Amino acid sequence: MTFRRVVRVLVFAILVALCMKSRLLLMPFIDREPYVRERNPDREWPRYPRFLAGVLAHTKPGDTIAIVAPAMRWDNGYSYAYYRASYLLAGREVLPLVDAKDERLVQNLHDARYIAAFGMLVNLPVDIVWQGEGGVLLRPKWQAGVPASNPVGSQVQQQ
Repeated sequence: MTFRRVVRVLVFAILVALCMKSRLLLMPFIDREPYVRERNPDREWPRYPRFLAGVLAHTKPGDTIAIVAPAMRWDNGYSYAYYRASYLLAGREVLPLVDAKDERLVQNLHDARYIAAFGMLVNLPVDIVWQGEGGVLLRPKWQAGVPASNPVGSQVQQQ
């Protein structure tokens, strides 16, 4: 290598080093667990993804599923519950029960083949299809089709 080329490489390396944040240079040597927890989208409801995995396992592609969550206001957490379910329940049609203006979408409840209720009581005529991970998958009795096991009258107990 010529002297000029060596100088260019050194100048480039110095510029790159000066532009890098010191935090990036320390990343291999620090505990990154707090950063991972901070960026975890499920930190408020850590069981919610496992609940949705159970819902996915007990439903078929094309099924319509209404989402019931502890935060039934769009900006207070329902948007998270709805979008997370839409992502994790790929192949199913996820129906919101409230919109961005916090208006109830009752028709979506009637159109749903299943109701996925996480951490909530549901006071409707339903059959329990599956329960676990802090929630319950319900089949409304007004839906036609093969009945699910464990019929209940009008209320599901909170987990």
